[in-house]
Amino acid sequence: MGFAVPVSPGHSLLLLNSYMRTDLLLGIHRHIHRMQNQDAPGSPIHHLADSIAHVVAAYDGINLFECIARNTLHIDPDFEFRPEPDYAHDIKLMKHHLRCLRRTIRDLACYD
Repeated sequence: MGFAVPVSPGHSLLLLNSYMRTDLLLGIHRHIHRMQNQDAPGSPIHHLADSIAHVVAAYDGINLFECIARNTLHIDPDFEFRPEPDYAHDIKLMKHHLRCLRRTIRDLACYD
C-alpha cells in the first residue's frame, strides 16, 4: 500500500502529523513557523514545500536514527517505535509529499 496523495497544504500537514513516525515532524513545523515569523514570501503551499525540502536535505542519507524520538501526534499512539526503519519511512514519506506539493505548485503556475 502506498502513501496517500495530499490535495492541499493543510491536508498534507494533517497526513504528515498523523503518519510520520518520528519527531522529524517537528523540524517541518519549526521551519514553517520561522518562515511565517520572518514574513517570507510565498503561499502556504510554498512554505510547506520549502520546509519539507529543508528537513529532507538536513536528514536524508545521514542515518541519525539514534537521535530521534517517536512522533507524539501519530494516529496510533500505541505503535511500536523502531528508530531505524521509522526514520527511513519518514524520509520516504516527506519525499512523497514534497513531490506532490511541487507537482501542485507547477500545475497552479500554468494558470498565472
